[in-house]
Amino acid sequence: MVRPAPDLVVVSHDAVQALGMRAMELMAISGEAALLDAVDPRPGDRVRLAVRPTDGQVVLLRIERIP
Repeated sequence: MVRPAPDLVVVSHDAVQALGMRAMELMAISGEAALLDAVDPRPGDRVRLAVRPTDGQVVLLRIERIP
């Protein structure tokens, strides 16, 4: 996981059946900067996300760091 911009994270993930997605190496997810700031994700962190597809992009609803 990396955060190339205040409102963007890039993650690799397993398959997400609810969204019809196969496992991916890189996927960009946009989210409110305040939401991301609260967790302060760092490169290499493992995280659990809740997302929603909106207007051709994936929008972050919730994020938490996995120990």
